[in-house]
Amino acid sequence: MEKKRQKRTRVQVLLTEEQDRRLESLARRKRVSETRPVREGVDLVLERAEAEAPDPLLSLIGQAGRVGRRNVSVRHDAVLMSVERQRNR
Repeated sequence: MEKKRQKRTRVQVLLTEEQDRRLESLARRKRVSETRPVREGVDLVLERAEAEAPDPLLSLIGQAGRVGRRNVSVRHDAVLMSVERQRNR
């Protein structure tokens, strides 16, 4: 399956001489442009950062505390709303 070409934005990045030398060497070995590994590196960093970001829904777990009711799994919305109302008082 062919990837759809996305619009690109020019970004200027200052590399150390060592990074530049290694990037040139990598691009030559892989027979690609020097920008390709840079874009792939940016994708990796962004994916890692997004994976580390906590899921906001997970923060709801345990918010109702001990309610002492057996039907919390059925009435979870109502229980969480009552806890939120108590907090806002």
